[in-house]
Parts: sequence; C-alpha cells; structure tokens
Amino acid sequence: MSTPSCTVVVATCNRAAGLRRLLAALRRQNLNPSAFEVIVVDDGSTDETWDVLAAERPPFSLRSFWQHNQGPAAARNAAIAAAKGDIIITLDDDVEPAPDLLRRHLEAHASEGAIATIGPMVYPDREPLSPWVQWEYAGLQRQYESMRQGRWEPSYRQFYTANSAVPRWAYEKAGFFDPLFRRAEDVELAMRLADLGIKFRFLPDAVVYHRPNRSMEAWQRMAWQYGFYDIVLWRSKGRDFMISLMAYELQKKRSPLLRKAARLLVGRRVALMAFVVATSQTGNLVAKAGARTLAMSAYSAVFGLQYLQGAAEAFGDTRSFVAQLEGLSRGSGALRVRAR
Repeated sequence: MSTPSCTVVVATCNRAAGLRRLLAALRRQNLNPSAFEVIVVDDGSTDETWDVLAAERPPFSLRSFWQHNQGPAAARNAAIAAAKGDIIITLDDDVEPAPDLLRRHLEAHASEGAIATIGPMVYPDREPLSPWVQWEYAGLQRQYESMRQGRWEPSYRQFYTANSAVPRWAYEKAGFFDPLFRRAEDVELAMRLADLGIKFRFLPDAVVYHRPNRSMEAWQRMAWQYGFYDIVLWRSKGRDFMISLMAYELQKKRSPLLRKAARLLVGRRVALMAFVVATSQTGNLVAKAGARTLAMSAYSAVFGLQYLQGAAEAFGDTRSFVAQLEGLSRGSGALRVRAR
C-alpha cells in the first residue's frame, strides 16, 4: 500500500517565535517535501506572526490564512477545509516535531485505515520547567507510560491536537471541530470520531518536543476551562457519562482533604481564590526548597479546585454543585439543574 499524502494543520495566535521553530523543524522532516503540505491559520495575531509567515520560503508547500480571532477550533476547521492531503496531522504552534514525526504517522495510517494516531509531547531536558508545568508533565508521562506498556488502550481522552493524525474523510464525516469549545475542542471531536468507530492508536516514537511557556495564571485558567467545558459536553452534547465520571473521580480519586476543601470553597469565589493563591505560593516555595512531593500535592489541590469551580460555574448552581456530585457518587440523588 502506498504512503498517503498529508496536510499539516497549525492554528496559531501570537506565538511568532514558536511558529518559526515549528516551521524550521518541518524543514528537517525525513520525508520528501512533495509528500506533505502545511497550512497555517493565523487566528487574529497582533504580534509579528504574519511577517514570519510572509518571509518563509520552505521546500514544502506552505499556505497561510488570516482570520479574526475565533478560537483554535475555527482556525483548524478553516485549514482542514482547504487541505489536499489524505491524512490531517495537527500540530500546536509551540511544538517542534522530531525529524521522523510525519513519516511515523503516515506509516501507521498506511497499514490501518480507520484510526486516529496520537504521539507524545516531550519536554527538552536542557530547558528548566516551572514547577506547576512539571506537575502537568508528570501526569502526561504517566498516561504515556500506561499506553506504552499496554496497561490500557488509548481513547478519545488522550487525543490532543498538539500531535495527532486523522484521515480527512473522518474529519468530514464527524463534522470538524466545534467552535463553541475554546478548550477541550480536541477531546470533544475525538468523542465523535469514536462514535464513528475510529480506533485510537498511540505511537510512542512519534515525538514532538514541547516548549511550555505557561504562567501560573494561564495554568489555573486551563484547569477552570476544562471543568467548564466538561459540563458543556454534558449539557449541550448529551454526554451524560461526563457527570458520572466527574462524580466518580471526586469520590474515588481525590483525597479527603481536597473533597473537604471543595465543599467549603467551590462557589465561594473570594474564599476560593484566597486559598488558591496561598496554596500556589506554598507550592512554589517548597518546590524551590526541593520538597517536590509536597509541591506536587499543592498543585494537585489548586488544579482540582479550579477545575471544579469551572464546572460549577457552567452548571449554574455553584454553591450546591459539589454536594450534588457527592450525592450522585453515593447513588443518593440526581443533579438538579437551575433554569438558565
């Protein structure tokens, strides 16, 4: 079977330096430049992104589009609609693909048709990471190791557009990304791909190098958004299992201290933020002192509380949300949703 052609899709906004590194890494692919094209959609950047794109003269086909800021889902949709390749490979604008990345994705798709392939993000050893990003990285590595060792199969929950490949026909049949989602748009799409019978495959050697530049505020905002959009998945997409999963994880996977803090703080924004600020600062201090385990526990608490706060705000009844989740996990009630 011949290797399919592919289109690399990149949505970007105000990351000119990262985009320049990404395009340089794509020049180093050990794949004939005629075998792939790159489409970049600038989602309303105000930095020098468009100048970077205008100056590029790569050996592969590069097409660039600009749009008013509409979010990464809309930007990727515009790129996929213009794509000519059989396989759509999505990359984030802050990653650098290893030289064999495109080839590894394409070889997997050449041997098996109805699949979505996922590769890992690896942080360069030479670059220091903020301690809260170390917490995030450790969680990703646990997922990768579980899939690598076959302890569980990859699913829609591990589908991230930072490093993935999907047949173009599957995007078209699933209906593309939903612009309603400004976070977790990739997971929401992956659920629809799974509905079509698409299987997810983890390619441990299909690596991108990730240079995270996430402030503490942006990291906490990400946690809030994940909670918010998990409720949107339940409310607007009919994914009822999201609530059951949220209740299960709160009851079975979170520490008793976090559950108690959630009962006291979620829905009480001033008190929550005071706790989050104090816990974040404590995490930073003990991380500097070398107490990594204690720091990771502090960041877990901060991320978990921000996630639940985002979910509670999307739910609409912030004060009772955690209590209702706990009741649901014990089988003692159903969620009571206020009219919006």
